[in-house]
Amino acid sequence: MFSATVTTCLAVTAMALVMHRLAHWATLRQIRSAPAPRLGTNATTEALTVLKPVKGLEEELEQNLRSFFEQVYPGPLQFVFASTEPADPGIMLARRIAREYPEVSTRFVQSDPTFGNNPKVSNLAGALLAAEHDLVLQTDANVRVRPGYLRDVVEEWQATGASMLGSLIAARGERSLGAVLDNIQINTFTTPGLCLADRLANIQCVLGKAMLFRRSELDSLGGLALVKDVLAEDYVLGQIYASAGKRVVLSRFSVDNVNVAAPFSRFLARHARWLKMRVVVHLGGFVADLLSNAPFFAFVAWIASGFAPPLAAVYLGVVLYKIALDQRLIASLRGEPLSFAHALCMPLRDLIMPWIWLYAAFSRTTEWRGARFRLGRGSVLTPLNSVGGAPTLAPPSVDP
Repeated sequence: MFSATVTTCLAVTAMALVMHRLAHWATLRQIRSAPAPRLGTNATTEALTVLKPVKGLEEELEQNLRSFFEQVYPGPLQFVFASTEPADPGIMLARRIAREYPEVSTRFVQSDPTFGNNPKVSNLAGALLAAEHDLVLQTDANVRVRPGYLRDVVEEWQATGASMLGSLIAARGERSLGAVLDNIQINTFTTPGLCLADRLANIQCVLGKAMLFRRSELDSLGGLALVKDVLAEDYVLGQIYASAGKRVVLSRFSVDNVNVAAPFSRFLARHARWLKMRVVVHLGGFVADLLSNAPFFAFVAWIASGFAPPLAAVYLGVVLYKIALDQRLIASLRGEPLSFAHALCMPLRDLIMPWIWLYAAFSRTTEWRGARFRLGRGSVLTPLNSVGGAPTLAPPSVDP
């Protein structure tokens, strides 16, 4: 007869497995949903501006940027690169690449770092000022897209009548332990969580890796000033649109989050920051994050049983089942599963995340892009101190 602790852990394990299976079902349904009607070969797609906030040299930045410049888009297309630092090495690289594509309209912006407490939003605000077209796609510098992506998402946006459309994320490129764990978390938890919320609860969430919207519509709602002082700016923007009766859509298409050689410390810091955001924007979701970890509760049940062999078999069975399920999902998301060696890191991720969760439950400070902040309700940022010194204050400027 098992103790109450073991029984409770086994019950949570079973519940978590059901939710995990539902999340996989939701993700596969999202990926395989009916495509938007394709435009004729001679049709003109709406003019599009792609905004690229840049901060330093992201991993494989050159390949990421080229994936955008090499897109075949049947309408007017503009790229806007922005940084708060005039000599940012990422901007220097973007300038060099842009010279190889003179047929593409490209502008470079020095954004005002004092626009808000969120450095990314400050950078994005400068880029938005230089947008020539009303329809804009904001994508991060560590994002890479597949051929035809721009056309696909714009056609999907037109067909669905969306006001804001967010893409799925498929993390790839892992070589270091930190990158492996990071990509496992994104592919098997973050993206499935978005799809589950959309399919099961009709809650549409977008992530700032790739968001498509109209500049005029954003301005009518209050503009980026609404989120200049919050950390979870993508989530909050989605909620603002939904509250205004606007249609927020989760795309069937994914972008690649390139993560190659991240150290283990960056994995810990990144997901601690994300969980801290989670606890201050949606406490119920934060609790559900822990309860969705089936291998962890199976492991705790085994320990609580005094390492009983039957519970060891249960834990092993849960681990193997989840690895097989997650490998299928990863292959569907990005076209290839993890290598066998990297797949063996999945149980490690499952045992580490609860400790990050516990830390995030009590900590309200975070370090991001060289500055420290305290997180308040709704992920409102209060600056504490600058890690790398005060930012250089420079007026925003735009050049061709």
